[in-house]
Parts: sequence; C-alpha cells; structure tokens
Amino acid sequence: MPEATVASPGPLAALRRIWADTPHANPLVDQTLARTYVLDTRDTPFSAAFTAVIFWITFLVLTGDKGTLVWAALVHGMQLHMYFHLHREQPQDYRVEQAFEIRRRLETRMLFPGIVWALAPWLFFPGDSQPLMLLMYVFAGGMTSASAAALAQWWRAAVLFTVPCYLSLSARLLLEGGTLGTLLGCLALWQMLATLHYTRKQNRLLVRSIESGFENARLADALSRQLDHVAQLAAQRARIFAAANHDLRQPMHALSMFVASLSPSQPPQPQTLRFMQDSVDALRTSVDALLDIAQADGAGTKVRLHAVALAPLLQALHGRFAGDAAAKGLRLRFAPTQAVLHADARLLSRLLANLVDNAIKYTPRGTVLVAARRRCVEGKEAWRIEVRDSGLGIADSLREQVFEPFFQADNPGRDRSRGLGLGLSLVASMARMLHSRIELRSAPGRGSTFSLTLPAARAAKAAAAAADGRQPANETNAPPKRVLVLDDEEPVRLAMHALLRGWGHEVALAAHPHEAWQLPGDFDVLLGDLRLGGGLSGLAAAQALHAVGKVRQVVILTGETDTAHRTEVELAGFPLLYKPADAQALRALLAGGAAAAT
Repeated sequence: MPEATVASPGPLAALRRIWADTPHANPLVDQTLARTYVLDTRDTPFSAAFTAVIFWITFLVLTGDKGTLVWAALVHGMQLHMYFHLHREQPQDYRVEQAFEIRRRLETRMLFPGIVWALAPWLFFPGDSQPLMLLMYVFAGGMTSASAAALAQWWRAAVLFTVPCYLSLSARLLLEGGTLGTLLGCLALWQMLATLHYTRKQNRLLVRSIESGFENARLADALSRQLDHVAQLAAQRARIFAAANHDLRQPMHALSMFVASLSPSQPPQPQTLRFMQDSVDALRTSVDALLDIAQADGAGTKVRLHAVALAPLLQALHGRFAGDAAAKGLRLRFAPTQAVLHADARLLSRLLANLVDNAIKYTPRGTVLVAARRRCVEGKEAWRIEVRDSGLGIADSLREQVFEPFFQADNPGRDRSRGLGLGLSLVASMARMLHSRIELRSAPGRGSTFSLTLPAARAAKAAAAAADGRQPANETNAPPKRVLVLDDEEPVRLAMHALLRGWGHEVALAAHPHEAWQLPGDFDVLLGDLRLGGGLSGLAAAQALHAVGKVRQVVILTGETDTAHRTEVELAGFPLLYKPADAQALRALLAGGAAAAT
C-alpha cells in the first residue's frame, strides 16, 4: 500500500497565508483594532482634506484642467461622508464575539477613498508635460505610501487604499507611453509591491505588540492572583499554628502536671494513667493533623493510583474506631463490599479515617454507617463511598464553611478533645489529590452523609486486589523477637526499651552505628531514627546493617516531615513511622503486618 503523501499548499494558499487578513487567536486583539480604528481615524478626513486641497489646487493652477474641480468635489464629498460615518460609530459597544466582522466592515470602507484617489490620474493627467507627470507621480505615490504606513495596523484597510491608487497611477503612466511614462509606470508597480511588503512587516510588529500587551496583562493578572493565593496560604498557616499552639500546649501542660504528681514511693493510680494516656492521644492527634496539612498541600506528595480492595481498609477502620464508637454508645457499621477502586490506598485510608472520626465526634447517639455503592459515571464503572451519621447535621448556610480550616460549628470554646477542626479541610484536599471531590447531604438534627466517587479498577487488577484483600491478616501479637533500637536520644531509647520489653521482646540499645555493629549476634528488627547525632544518616546505617545481614527487618522512625525524607525511605523499601508513633501500628509492624506510614 503506497504511503500517503501530504499535498504541499499551492501558490494561492501560500499567498493567502502571507497576505490575507484572518481573525486573531485572541479575539481581544480584533476588538482593540476595531475600536482604535474608529478612534484614530475619526479626524483623519481633515488632514486628508488639506492634502487633497494642495493636490488639486496645484494642478488646477498649473494646468487649468477643469477635471481637477470634478475630482475635488468627489474627494471632499467622500471625506465628509467618512467623517460623519466614523462619528456615528460607538466603539465602546463592540463586543468581542463580533469584533472581527466589525473590523472587516470598517476597513473595507477604505476602498472608497482608494477609488477616489485612483481617479485623479484619469481626470486631470498632464500628459503634455513631463515635469508635471513626474510631479503627479511623486505627489500621488508619496501620499499613498504615507497613508499605507498610517494604516499599517489595519492591514485590510491599507491594502484596499494602496492597491487601487498604485494600479491606477501605473496604468495611466503606461498608457501614456514614452520613455518617462513607461519608466514611471513600472516604477509605480515596484513601489506598490515594496510598500505592501514593508506595510505587512509593520502590521505584524504592531499586532504582535498588541498581543504582547494582552499576554503581559494576563501574566500580571495571574501573578497577582498567585500572590493573593500565597498571601491567603500564609494567613491560613498563621491561623493553623496559632490554633495548634493552644491545642498542643493544653495536653502538654496536663501531662507535665500528671508526671510531677508521680512519686517513686507510691504507684500511679489507674485514673492518673488513663488521663496521661488521654493527654498523649490528644497530642498525637494534633501532631498528626499538622503532618496531614504538610503532606496534603504540597505538589511533592506522591499519589500512587492502583487497584485497591476497599473491604480490608474498612476492616482496619472498624478495628481502629470500634472502641471510640462503643464508648459513646454508637453503632458503627461497615457494610460488606466487593469494591475494588483505582486509588491510592494510603490517601483513601486517611480520608475515610477523617470522615469516620468526624462522624463519631458529632453523633451523640444512633449509628455511623460506611457503605460503597456501584455507580456509572460518564459511561464508566465507579464506586460511591458514603459515610453516614445520625448526628447533629449541618445547616445549608454552613455547607461550604465546614470544609474550611478550624471551622467547628458547635465548638466555640475550642474544646481540645474535639481536635483542631482541620479534618474536613484535609478530607477535601485529599479528595482533590485522588481526582475526586467530597459531596455533602445534610439536614439539621437528622445527620449528614459525606461521599466521594472513585473509578473502579480494571477487571484483572480488581481480581488480584480482591484476592489479596481476602488473605488473612497477621495477628497483632508478635512472637518474641530480637529488636535493635538505634536512636541518639537516650529518653527515646529507654522508653522504647520499656515498651518492647513489656511486649516480651529481647531489646538491645545503640546510640551510634558503631555501637550497633559491636553488639553480638543478629537481630530480627531494627527500629532506627532517620537522623542521628553528629549529622549521621540513620537510613544509611540501617541500609548497611541490613545489607550484611545484621538485621533482617528495618523500620524507620522520624520526626522529619520533609517529603524528600519520605521519598528516600520509600526508595530504600523500608516502612516509615512518624513520631510520635502509634503503639498499635508499631506492634503490627513487629508482628509482620503491612505498615501504613502515618
């Protein structure tokens, strides 16, 4: 089969591309040209009339030809008509969508002055005098070239005036014959082409300057909006940390008071331990919210979309929130589902956790239900995940505000147990990262339903993900293991030692990689800090220990929230936990369960 060939444009097409007047890509350019045409040429009939008067009076005096009077009547009548016509136009009313046609109509009228000026060589041509022939050529040619330059930004008008004038002058000179007539006629044709060529170049420069002006205005406007956005973000960050200052200091103060109340001679009361744990939980919740802000806003957060079975995520959420719901006397239900979504498992889990947590907080009694329903969106299969509650509900006037940072409709006193008020703001950000959005249906006193729609995974990937989701989860209780804790902070090492020994593990402590190398035997798990004292990299030390078989499993713990650090750990293939780490998540890691970095 012969290859298809693309026909090259013919000469007419090439000429049209070079010389034709077409709509501009930005219609505002046509609107500007139409308006400036009227405003800039309204008074030109006066200057043109002055030129015409000098022209016809000069030849009337020198030749006495009565044809000059006929031409004078035509040219001044035409100029008077143009004057009134241009003053009747209202350029401020020109709309963008009509600008090109209006401009073409205005410029086309320039054909009439061109025809009138083209009649001059035929009405009073001094053929019997070579000096006067030369004078007419100089006067008519110079006037035409000057007019073309003045009309350069309106290409159609320049062509419609210039071409008739030069063609008429050239034809009359060639018809007169003789050496001078033939020479001047050919010269007029060459001058017409040269004038059009340089007028076209000038036209393009002028139009590009107008286009550049609009582009600069667009960029300036975009920059202004971006600066406003940055200012809003800065103000929002200031509000976040002002609120966090209060919500972090309160549980820290309570915790310090409880610690001060402890005495070596008297064991702590169960109630005191419970209050201390509540303070630690409140601290971790606030820190996690701030970490979510740092990660959900940035372009550096990587979203990995793949097939995700929803059922295991819901099972994990049930285990996480069942105790909170039971403590409030709520029914927490997760409807069975076979949904397999195209999403990021980590983001989706955090998003749903925020919604469930929010539902439990604002539901004094009744039920919290999480369910997934199959939907068809634009002809493609999708799943709609809903979190319903029978709680307080949200008034119509507050529908948009609930997604703003710190907004808590019934928490004016900022009860720290109710959190920072960032949950729904983060949920909206995470939904956007999943290329979806949060929808809200609510009625005061009747509860709320938050939902988002995500595409279903392709059949093969869905089957594989669903099969993985049916695999039994590892038990939380781990068999005793040899655990190496590598951290340069002594309080952290001692706290980890007490916790891990309490779980039945054999624990060794090291503050420096050299100490870890010198410890006898191998270890099942290394719990290592990301940044060690003296600028040492805990990740590099963990990789070295893992490479030689000193440790078989590595878990990195860090208080660093920089996305670059997270990326380094992910590339190394190690689980990552942010400090303060959740004890249950750490226990699951030691049991061999899959870790979701917090």
